Amino acid sequence: MEKEEMKVFEELSNQNYKRWILPFVDEAMQTLNVESGKVLDIGCGPGLLVKELAKRSKNLRVIGVDVSPEAIKLAKKNCRSLKNVKFLRGDVTSLPFPNGTFDLIVCKDSFHEFPNLRKALQEVMRVLKPGGILYAQDLRRDLPMYLLRRAIPPDTTVKKLQFYSARAAYIKTEIRDILKQLDIQHFFIKTRKLTENIRKNYGKQGISLIQLKEGFQARYILVVKNK
Repeated sequence: MEKEEMKVFEELSNQNYKRWILPFVDEAMQTLNVESGKVLDIGCGPGLLVKELAKRSKNLRVIGVDVSPEAIKLAKKNCRSLKNVKFLRGDVTSLPFPNGTFDLIVCKDSFHEFPNLRKALQEVMRVLKPGGILYAQDLRRDLPMYLLRRAIPPDTTVKKLQFYSARAAYIKTEIRDILKQLDIQHFFIKTRKLTENIRKNYGKQGISLIQLKEGFQARYILVVKNK
């Protein structure tokens, strides 16, 4: 993202912190079920996902990586009060970490930004520990049309971010094909649904359930276990 787009995205992320960040972190942490270890956020943007993960446990060491220097600058600002975080500028296809470094790797709404997703996933699996989890979320190119129409015409920065991100995104079958090419077998892809437990949990926190449902419908979740 360009500097202006990154600042707009940071504003949107702060405004929608509970709805965008909490459900993601809650399920990612439940999937791995650990309170200590090393976590990597790839495409960390302004660092709000790193912030929430680091707040969950002081025993988690959370590192954010982004190719954008503006993103790293904002992330450091947003997480300046936390001691268990670190941010690095880096390319997802050449991560500056040894093999098997991380217990959990997360990636939120960034797959469509990677020029070579196959190479990126290969590198992600290299730095993931045996038994570690990749928990990723991204937009679906085949998202419901009523959601895409809201970004048409893409005549504002927000609409441009929404429209062109959706157009660049993958569908679930394409993700499956890439994983099979890499001989990755232990994974599942899903579109989250608004269950009764989710309604109760997030409704109590003042999160709009209609907006949460729309966010779920527009995205897929990928979970990979490194065997």
